[in-house]
Amino acid sequence: MRFTDIKQSMDRRLTEAANAGLEYQHTVHDIDAIKKAIPQIDPSKSVEKQTFKNDIKTLLAKADNAIKLLLAKNKDQPISEEPNVVGDKMTALKGLEQEDQEALDDLDRLKAKIEKIYQIARDPKEAEELVAEINQDLDKVTKNFERVRQQRDDARAERDTAINFVKEVTSVLIQLGNKVQGYQLEDEDKMNAAMRKKAINAEKFTKTLKQALFGKIIDMQEDNKVKPEDIKQFLQACVDGKVINMINVIAKDRGNIKDHVNPDFKEVFDVFVEENIFSYAPGTTSGAIGPGEMALSMMGNPAEKGKKGDLKIGDEEVEVKASAKTGGRFNSKKITKATTGWAVWSAKINEIMQSADKDATINVQQKDGQIKKIKANTYNGNQYNVIKGKAKEGSKYNWNKKGFDALNAEVIEPYATPEQTADLFISSIKALVQNYNDLGKPATNQDGTPNKHHVPFDPKTLIIEAIKQEKEPPSEKYPDGRIYTTVDRKKMNIAYSKIAYASYHLADGITTVMLLRTDSLDYTIFRNADDLVGKFGTGKEAPETVSIGGGFNWNDDQQTPTPGYIAS
Repeated sequence: MRFTDIKQSMDRRLTEAANAGLEYQHTVHDIDAIKKAIPQIDPSKSVEKQTFKNDIKTLLAKADNAIKLLLAKNKDQPISEEPNVVGDKMTALKGLEQEDQEALDDLDRLKAKIEKIYQIARDPKEAEELVAEINQDLDKVTKNFERVRQQRDDARAERDTAINFVKEVTSVLIQLGNKVQGYQLEDEDKMNAAMRKKAINAEKFTKTLKQALFGKIIDMQEDNKVKPEDIKQFLQACVDGKVINMINVIAKDRGNIKDHVNPDFKEVFDVFVEENIFSYAPGTTSGAIGPGEMALSMMGNPAEKGKKGDLKIGDEEVEVKASAKTGGRFNSKKITKATTGWAVWSAKINEIMQSADKDATINVQQKDGQIKKIKANTYNGNQYNVIKGKAKEGSKYNWNKKGFDALNAEVIEPYATPEQTADLFISSIKALVQNYNDLGKPATNQDGTPNKHHVPFDPKTLIIEAIKQEKEPPSEKYPDGRIYTTVDRKKMNIAYSKIAYASYHLADGITTVMLLRTDSLDYTIFRNADDLVGKFGTGKEAPETVSIGGGFNWNDDQQTPTPGYIAS
């Protein structure tokens, strides 16, 4: 195959992907319009209304059959035809007094099944054909109710305007999809698996971006915020790199993205921000693109897909951690699941608690949700958390404010020595950070040259510095006063943050990190471990520009067990 043939083939596939899914938008939008109209149907048409509900159930059955057909095809298994479900007219009469909520719920289920058809179909065209049949039946279902039909038709006119707009800007969306994915056409000699994967990712991203844009355009039209022509010009400006000056953004270690937006496109930019474009992520099926990263790579210049970090801005690779509240985590390949550290955490707490008096007790929640007093000298820090009637074992002392406060009050202050407390944290963190022992050694780059970015340090010293002894004056409870151990949560968070960042750098090559608030677009940038520590406001007169948004639970085997970091 000649290069021109390859190029034409790939361009055609991308264009088809960009135009796919419009039947999905037709049907889903119709369902939403019908839902709004159902409560307004003339009460005198009660029998016809029940027939209408039964017809919706028929559509549910048809969608079910489509799903089963696709599943059978995917597994190369035969499937038997199911009889058409038309509803039981006798039972329909019994349901006349039921509220409209039943039909609304059925429509929600129908929408979910239509979405599933697209998820499981290997060929988007086949999904379009199956959903087109359902859409035809929706037309028939609504014909007897003028109000339903009018509501649907009005919504359709609005929807069709948006669909035509999306069709018009398809070529621009393809270019944006390619830009965000870092996809470029190569010549025939360079066609390999990696290139094909990039082409597929670009294709998927274009489709998801188009579908997301569809909904946003509908909302923008309803609110009369901007004109379609303004959006076209804005999208073209994104392709041309005329919206956000990223060199100016990273030239400062803190600021606001809005301050670096081209004034010519500020109005449309603000509308996209209102539509939460900085919180939007295409999902794992479209490549590993997170919130914030997608918006910056789409609108920023220069900004291309990085090899190590999320974005390459000029000569610098930048990892983007975007969040509104909980913050972004350091997803080091060498930081294992929290459950691995939990085993050590529990064992070390049990060692500390063994020094408790034999009559001492502690309140612990049980499987049934009841609080029970158990012997303190046998306790390991675990309890059952009961949520919606379901009990799951976890730690009473998770890595967050509530957990640290309870740990200090119930374990560290009454029973632990400074040495035991240090052992608890050092051993648990070592269990989490698999390259912990490398942090104190010089590092080399992949090419064998010295890694000048990594400055060796002793993580044990940082942890110990977060543990302190307090002296309490004499009181009725302690006539001679007392000396007790406690953990400074902020200092421990800073110690673990430096450890986690260094692990991230050594394992994944991450250096520059941008923390971006998706609610305000404030950002903070740090470029090494000590820079991060300083951003917590630890230096003289240094402002706090990084804060902890959230912690982690020891029984969580999904999220990376580091604090969440957010721009202050």
